[in-house]
Amino acid sequence: MHPRLWKRTPSARAPRPYSPYSRVQLMTRTAMACAALGAVQGAQSMELDSGNPDLSLRFDNTVKASTMYRLRNADPALTQSFSAQGAPQAINFNAGDQNFSQRGFVSERLDLLSEFDAVYQGRFGLRISAAGWYDRAYQRGTDAPNDPTNGQSPYNQFADHTQEESGRKAELMDAFVFGSTTLANGGKLSGRLGQHSLLYGESLFFGDNGIAAAQGPTDVSKLLSSPNAQFKEIAIPVPQLSGQWQVAPNFSLGGYVQFQWKESRVPAAGSYFSTANVPWGATGPEFVGIPASIPGIGGNYVAQPGADDKPRNSGQFGLQAKWRLDETDLGFYYARYHDKTGQLYSRLNPGAPATDSSWFYVFGSDIDVAGASVSRSVGDFNVSAEASLRDNMPLNVNNAVYFGPNGTARPAYPTGRTAHINLSTIASFGPNFLAKESGLAAELAWNRVLHKNDPDNEIDQGRTRDASIVQFVYTPTYRQVFDGVDINVPVGLRYTLSGRSSVTAWGPKGTGSANIGIEGNFRNTWQFGLNYTRYIGTSKPFNDYSTGQFSDGNPLGDRNFISLNLRRTF
Repeated sequence: MHPRLWKRTPSARAPRPYSPYSRVQLMTRTAMACAALGAVQGAQSMELDSGNPDLSLRFDNTVKASTMYRLRNADPALTQSFSAQGAPQAINFNAGDQNFSQRGFVSERLDLLSEFDAVYQGRFGLRISAAGWYDRAYQRGTDAPNDPTNGQSPYNQFADHTQEESGRKAELMDAFVFGSTTLANGGKLSGRLGQHSLLYGESLFFGDNGIAAAQGPTDVSKLLSSPNAQFKEIAIPVPQLSGQWQVAPNFSLGGYVQFQWKESRVPAAGSYFSTANVPWGATGPEFVGIPASIPGIGGNYVAQPGADDKPRNSGQFGLQAKWRLDETDLGFYYARYHDKTGQLYSRLNPGAPATDSSWFYVFGSDIDVAGASVSRSVGDFNVSAEASLRDNMPLNVNNAVYFGPNGTARPAYPTGRTAHINLSTIASFGPNFLAKESGLAAELAWNRVLHKNDPDNEIDQGRTRDASIVQFVYTPTYRQVFDGVDINVPVGLRYTLSGRSSVTAWGPKGTGSANIGIEGNFRNTWQFGLNYTRYIGTSKPFNDYSTGQFSDGNPLGDRNFISLNLRRTF
């Protein structure tokens, strides 16, 4: 380990340690992937003959080939564990940037999504879907230099967990039965039982700030690779029972109860979008330095992954009421849920700093949220607003550090009452100087800590009481540009307007990403896309070691990329 891991004036409170947080070749490789897809060109979407007119069976498979190309070499500010002066710089945050430090391909991926639907009399049925992927970029060695502190062994090989999560995996998505019946009074009762996703509220992009945060975990890795994805596209299905009662034509009640807790999916340690070496699920060590000048605890620690403190599977449920009043839709919601993103803890044992120290995550339980929404069409726009309050909401911690042997009581993570507002719109436009038709999806989100409970003074002091963020995607559409080819040109922006949220994982003020792309559809059979993404903000690790707080930069600031994909359903 480095002999001088920390420089700081001793104080009564333990200092923050190292902790996470937070052109021809291109076309040739893509052409090869396209050729593989072409092997199934003759196949069509499969409607199965059940022999029963009341029973509809469908089996669809979507194959997608994609690649991503990094546009510049990694910034040393995000790859070097220590500065030239020996001060900690990017240690515990740099494996992802080290592994893909050179300009070039960072993903060469093939995806398969299979979906089976059986529907009887249009009222009862079954749905099963599964996804699998293989990425050749994770099947070989990496660009990482000989850095013994990047958490990988050997230093230039992906961890097994990373190879599985990012490089080759198959998983069950939907697996549920459903049904509906008409009641004697004309109302309708419908429900689903099994693994599926469900979202309440009106949020488009920032469901983490809305009611939708209560309904399940999200796939953050998918969001980073598809920056224009809406929240519904990154929701992960969970086992649950959900239902809706259409009491009257303009009024309905709904509810759900979940049977299993799942954490959100974040980029695996050392993957391209990874900004921390020890996210939950990682298997590598955390390197911690405490100044030797602090009696009794000073020294260099190697914390190994410990057991996460996860919530119970029960105790997550929700209710909603939807009321249509003339041309206005109103919604009222209540839910209780468990945290999906967790707080990082490090237990450091001064008596055995390299053999009995550990890092792990603690996920909060029993968060209550209540809120309301309103939605209405105004001209070309559908405008929505959603407001909610959360109680017992975990607040962001840089790293909760405590000292002692295994079994030592840990400090409590901070919680609070928080307020959340989401304003969104979806619009369709007629002819203008850009295109004959175009669409807009936009959302503004804001949150505030109304009250906090932090008995052990663990909340990160760099976080702010208020924060706000905006995202929009404007998409001109051009029909029949070529025979059978329609083209979309999405332009997107995600930007933090103010603050460093104490509640959500938004970046600090002045950071975000912008993108522009071309998406095509050939005779409703082949879909293709080319996209350029640029990150906004100074390249800085997630943590600022000079202050022990979250940094004011963008840990993805040097990872601009181009992506290309081709897909077909058969």
